[in-house]
Amino acid sequence: MQISQVQIPQVMFFIFTFVISVGVLIQAFVLLAMFLAVKKTAQETRELSSQLKQHLVPAISIARNLIEDVSPKVKVATSNLVQTTETLRSQAENINKTVKGVTGMAQAQAERVDEMATAVLNGVTEATAAVQHGIAAPLRQVAGVLNGLRAGYDVLRKKERPMHVEEGGGNFV
Repeated sequence: MQISQVQIPQVMFFIFTFVISVGVLIQAFVLLAMFLAVKKTAQETRELSSQLKQHLVPAISIARNLIEDVSPKVKVATSNLVQTTETLRSQAENINKTVKGVTGMAQAQAERVDEMATAVLNGVTEATAAVQHGIAAPLRQVAGVLNGLRAGYDVLRKKERPMHVEEGGGNFV
């Protein structure tokens, strides 16, 4: 049996129709699978949503109540902190002024003590110079007089003694 030329287009048409039918059938199965997956996901989402509502709504309500309860306390604490900061700042300024005043007074007292010590040391130096001039000069004069008397005595004493001549031939003076 020979296939005629008229039958070839019919065979091709049959094969083409079969391939398209199989493709449409596959698409239908894919769409059915997607529908079932979306339906399952929607069911899981509803369950998750109900669980979230069950647990999250009370938590949000508790958080809201807590915020409403704590909010005035935070405001009071903040205002107290501002007042404390202002008080500390003013006290720090007062302490700074006091420290500057005490430092100034201490520096003035140190300058006075330095002036007094300098005056005392100058007085001691002048007194020492006066003592040296008042006592040392007369002592030098007395020492000079005593040295003169000793020299005179030595001269008188030497006249009474004869001079000794050494055996080596030299004179000893």
